[in-house]
Order: sequence, then structure tokens, then C-alpha cells
Amino acid sequence: MSRPAVQMNDIQLKANEITDKTLEATRDMKRLACETRQIGADTAGELNRQGEQLDNIETKLDNINDDLSKAEKHLANMERFCGCCPCAPKNKGKTHDASWKAADGVNPAGGTVTSQPHGYHKGEVAQTGYIQRVTNDAREDEMDENLAVVADVVGDLRMMALDMGDELDRQNTKLDRINEKTTLNVGRVQDAEARTNKLLQS
Repeated sequence: MSRPAVQMNDIQLKANEITDKTLEATRDMKRLACETRQIGADTAGELNRQGEQLDNIETKLDNINDDLSKAEKHLANMERFCGCCPCAPKNKGKTHDASWKAADGVNPAGGTVTSQPHGYHKGEVAQTGYIQRVTNDAREDEMDENLAVVADVVGDLRMMALDMGDELDRQNTKLDRINEKTTLNVGRVQDAEARTNKLLQS
């Protein structure tokens, strides 16, 4: 075999070796990217479950608020009947309602602002053409497909990050509401207890 032929053969062997290594690298990239996307999806699911728990807590606080409103009306009637509190402020309930609405984040103008989720498209593969072809064989086809999947996953992760950021903002706002509503309910319970004790002593 002539020297140029030997050199060409060596070049082809080297090119094949590099192509094989590159192909394995893109396979690893694809595997890691898909695993990362699954971790992101699991994290988003857990975050959503946490948000549902916070929603349930706030609903229970709202129910307690309604029950306390009914109890306060009964106490007010009993106080008037017993004559132990003839000068009780009539606008106390309205003041509390205003405080509760403020804690609830009610917009005085009547509107609500909601963030829209950023959709991601699992399984939709982006366009190909990510590599400069040398051997132009099935290995390069697979490399291109692998890189397309990686690009698709990166786009999905970006959308997931935006969605989780929005959800965290929502949950932080909800935690502030829960804290304020809890404080309001505790104050009302203490006030109702004091009024009840006064009735029992009259």
C-alpha cells in the first residue's frame, strides 16, 4: 500500500474513532438531559402538591372566619339580651371584614391578576442540523437527533423554571395571607373568649 493510501487510511480510522467518541458523548448528553427533565417534572409536581396543601390551609382559615362571624353574632345578641354590653361598637364586624379582605388580597377595583403557565412540550423534538457532517453516515444522523433532543429538553427546562418561579411567588404571597389570616382569627378567638367570660360573670 502506498504511503498516501496509508495516510488516508489512518485519517479515516482517526475520523471513525472521533466519530464514535462523539456519538457516545451525545448519547450521554441526551441521557443526562432526559434525566434532568424528569427531575424537573418531579420537582414541579411536588411544588404543585405543596401549593394544594397551602390552598387547603387557607380554605380552612376562611371556614374558621365564617364560623367566628356566626359566633360573634350570637354573642352580640346575648350581650344585648343580658344588657352587659349596651355600647358595643356596631361596625366592629365591618372593620374585621375589611381587614380580612385586605388579607385576602382583594383588589378594590374588582380585578384579579393571574399569571399564565408557561407550557412546555415534552417529546417534541426540535429541528436538526446541529453538526457539521464529515462521515455522513448513520452515526452522524444519531448525533444530530441526540443534540436535537438535548435542545428540546433545554427549552423544556427553561419553561419549567419559569413555571416554578411563578408558583413560588404565588405560594409566598399565599403564606403571607395565611399568616395574616391566622393572626386575625387568633385575635377574634381571644376576643370571643373574653366576651363569653364576661357574659358568664354577669
